[in-house]
Amino acid sequence: MVDSVRTYDRGNRFVRWHIRVSGWDTAPWLTWVSALGLVAAVVLAAMGGLPFDIPMPTYRFGVVTPTCGLTRGSTAIARGDFALAWRYNPASYLVIGVGAIGVVRSVVGATTRRWITVNCTRSRIVWVIIGASIMAFWLYQQSNAEFIMTSRR
Repeated sequence: MVDSVRTYDRGNRFVRWHIRVSGWDTAPWLTWVSALGLVAAVVLAAMGGLPFDIPMPTYRFGVVTPTCGLTRGSTAIARGDFALAWRYNPASYLVIGVGAIGVVRSVVGATTRRWITVNCTRSRIVWVIIGASIMAFWLYQQSNAEFIMTSRR
């Protein structure tokens, strides 16, 4: 039996979305990463976080990276402390959201046998905008460096 595969292309000259619906999971790694990540966030929330710090080498110079505070922010979301999560790292919401979407995709795919995979093609100008956004976010994180480097909760 051959499962039908449907593809849909939508977008404009800057961003093009490629949506594929098939009868099999073309990204099983996404299921595992999403589920394990969300379980880790809940476990860390229940434990109160890691019992030790894993600082970035850049802390020595007072520099934080855009990913600093993601673990503590995601754990704060799992505990329901949304303001603290935002303060640690606003990207924590993105990480939790992508993980939740991955789990929902897996549940829907397993129950309906229709697996959805989304890919995105970006133009150069979009890549430049993404790069500038990351730099702006890095500056934002750096403005909050003292809190990120010294707080434990």
